[in-house]
Amino acid sequence: MIYEVSVGDRRLRIEVRGGRGAEPPVDVLIDDAVVAAETTEIVRGRQWSVLIAGRSHEVTLLTRDPLRLLVDGHETEASALDERAAAAARGASAGRGGRHELRAPMPGLLKAVHVAEGDIVERDAPLMTLEAMKMENELLAPARGRVVRLAVGAGTKVEGGAMLAVLEDAE
Repeated sequence: MIYEVSVGDRRLRIEVRGGRGAEPPVDVLIDDAVVAAETTEIVRGRQWSVLIAGRSHEVTLLTRDPLRLLVDGHETEASALDERAAAAARGASAGRGGRHELRAPMPGLLKAVHVAEGDIVERDAPLMTLEAMKMENELLAPARGRVVRLAVGAGTKVEGGAMLAVLEDAE
């Protein structure tokens, strides 16, 4: 899973490889550096001991909204978006004009493509169906537009973030 994280004034892109059930340490890609990480929950849902690249940190959740943490005794504001929420936020902020890229929100199998190049689609029209984690996710048009490129076809396995289609504003 990929996260876009802000801690204080620092922004990071964190990819967790392994996840639940993986043997510690789990490989974590922080920006472009791979580090080993282990997490031990001390107080359920409130406090953790985190070992990153051999350095131990104590993290305590102070508030959820806004997200405030106590990290090694220092209070800081933070935010974290998983890859799906980050992609949705980017799509919402893409503006009203121009080119719109549809990217895979997570790795999976593209089960169906509901449009063809040249089609004009309305905002929120179903474009593709992606199967991930045994669930089907309908990928919707981020805006009204003409499908100018389909990068993949049904039956294709895709990685999270992979380009699936490009739409341009329709006149």
